[in-house]
Amino acid sequence: MNGKTTTFEWRVDHFDLDQIAESGQAFRWEWRGPENYAIPAGDRFCVAYMPEPDKLAVRCPENWATFWRYYFGLGDAYPEYWAAIDTWARRDGPAAYLSKAAATASGMAILHQPAWETMVSFMISQNNNIPRIKASLAAMCRRFGKQITTPTGEQYYTFPLADTLTDAADLSGLGLGYRDKYISGMAHAVATGILPVRTLEAMDYTRAKAVLKAVPGIGEKVANCILLYGMGHLEAFPVDTWIRRVLDREFSDGFPMERYSGFAGLVQQLIFYYERRK
Repeated sequence: MNGKTTTFEWRVDHFDLDQIAESGQAFRWEWRGPENYAIPAGDRFCVAYMPEPDKLAVRCPENWATFWRYYFGLGDAYPEYWAAIDTWARRDGPAAYLSKAAATASGMAILHQPAWETMVSFMISQNNNIPRIKASLAAMCRRFGKQITTPTGEQYYTFPLADTLTDAADLSGLGLGYRDKYISGMAHAVATGILPVRTLEAMDYTRAKAVLKAVPGIGEKVANCILLYGMGHLEAFPVDTWIRRVLDREFSDGFPMERYSGFAGLVQQLIFYYERRK
């Protein structure tokens, strides 16, 4: 871990760490208290908290500030996204489903997580629940990651590199079940360059989704999760059991995707959070 540890502060709007933590995007955040989390991502680590409702503080090595600013999406066009969301909420009225979802999840943001970690995390997420996903990832990092002690005494595990996860037999005991062979197969493809993650990240949404869906174990929903949470494609709209229930119940004539062109994934996240809170 290089660099002097310092605390960076950024002004934020429509940003709530607790809402983001409960939105099913990331599985390695450790709760330290209200609006306060220890967050490992890839081989990096920070402590993030909100000393004021409109201020995000991040404690990390001084040369990691750019990484964390990007991770939290602080350079994204959220003023434009929320202006559009609020415009439609005023037109629909406060009783409309999407208006209530936006009001309940008004601090939501989409994270920019490391792509490889996101690929593994959401492959594990298939037919799974959040506590089990978290437990499997924690065990995987303890077994295959590196233990790091920060200058301030914090300890965390880095996320394993692809070449450490290529043998399915080594993955036993992590609670992965049938997913172990899919993870090892994907890890082998990444480690050998058959599936180059950097190239995948540079592709447009349609092409990247097609490449991901060609990987054994990755279907439409998981591909969209990877694209949304790990590759910056805010147009991705993952449909899991929660979202399917809402689409069938509230939008039988079709979801108004055209309203939210380019950031439908954020609206999906508002729905997911609101539905689970209900």
